[in-house]
Amino acid sequence: MDEDSDDIVAPKKVKRKPKPQGKKRKGSQLKPDDAAEDGGEEATASPRKKKRAPKLEPVYVIPDVEKRTTTFKGRLGYACLNTILRNKKPATDVVFCSRTCRLDTIKEKGIDFVKDLGVKNVEDLLTIIEWNEANNIRFMRISSDMFPFASHSLHGYPLDYCAPLLARVGELALKYNHRLTTHPGQYTQLGSPKKEVIAAAVRELKYHSEMLDLMGIDKDGVMIVHGGGVYGDKEAALERIKDTIANVLPQNVRDRLVLENDEICYSASDLLPICESLLIPLVFDYHHDALNPSLPRTEIISRANEIFRKRGIKPKQHLSEAREGAETLMEKRKHSARCKMLPEDLPDDMDLMIEAKDKEQAVLQLYRTYDLHPVIHGTVLVLVASSPSFNLTP
Repeated sequence: MDEDSDDIVAPKKVKRKPKPQGKKRKGSQLKPDDAAEDGGEEATASPRKKKRAPKLEPVYVIPDVEKRTTTFKGRLGYACLNTILRNKKPATDVVFCSRTCRLDTIKEKGIDFVKDLGVKNVEDLLTIIEWNEANNIRFMRISSDMFPFASHSLHGYPLDYCAPLLARVGELALKYNHRLTTHPGQYTQLGSPKKEVIAAAVRELKYHSEMLDLMGIDKDGVMIVHGGGVYGDKEAALERIKDTIANVLPQNVRDRLVLENDEICYSASDLLPICESLLIPLVFDYHHDALNPSLPRTEIISRANEIFRKRGIKPKQHLSEAREGAETLMEKRKHSARCKMLPEDLPDDMDLMIEAKDKEQAVLQLYRTYDLHPVIHGTVLVLVASSPSFNLTP
């Protein structure tokens, strides 16, 4: 059962009395073969089912928000998926950027099938950017699954075949002043003691960098990665991270790389020395810092923003909240559907990625809470009056 669903108690089964058997008509004595030849009409001899009552449309209520004030003037963004476009009906109208497949599919259908998935993902990204502009959202994280298996050691492929379409994405983002970033996944381990793991991480970062370069995205289009594992010796792992960045990554990849503090292995104070030494920006995550604190937030943000300033990159941070009722660290790691408020120590002029399950809806709720931008009524996912959870039908 999904973690967000309520427990359902199955109703007790009620024994029904068998219906009295009436006299069989001769037609009902047909054998299966005979019934097939006769059209099968008389062979069933079952009563007609009652027509189901028409399904009632649910009643929706747009919940009020507690109004708050802020001096924040930056952009709020969301990650990878737009819930309204992803849940469009019919399914042929669905818009999303993470079509993928299994390795067996590559063997069966060939690499051109996989490349075509990438084309469809990029086409849908254009649609999402247009939707974002119409709804005053000008900051978004691109899915790492845009081009399935592009960084694979055996089946990987360059993205030049899709260069014209990727250029259109960059042109559209530039036209609307949208910021596009990426966040390679948890297996991008720059501090691993295994050479093959480092090699895979480098391939993954090259893929993301190539995608952003072909879009023509400027230096604000950063790639965020975590420190990864400590492998039993954090100091040694930190040295390997530093060496990989300084001596292994190509310059165009290093130019887009930023590090992020996490909730278990590497706090902001663990990563800042590397970031300051190599001039690699640090993206500060408020939720991770709450679970794995180190220095005062004001000091972290000040030092991190100084690196961004020296690099000429607009600062960015991440905001999320733990789910209600979370008690253990593992429970608190999971993101809530929405964020109730902006941090009090949030700098005025920077970009804030809202990492919440409700994606663009979490951004729109903060727009309403702080009157940051006008919100189109029809794009707000609403609360079903009879349900405690947000429904994905506008």
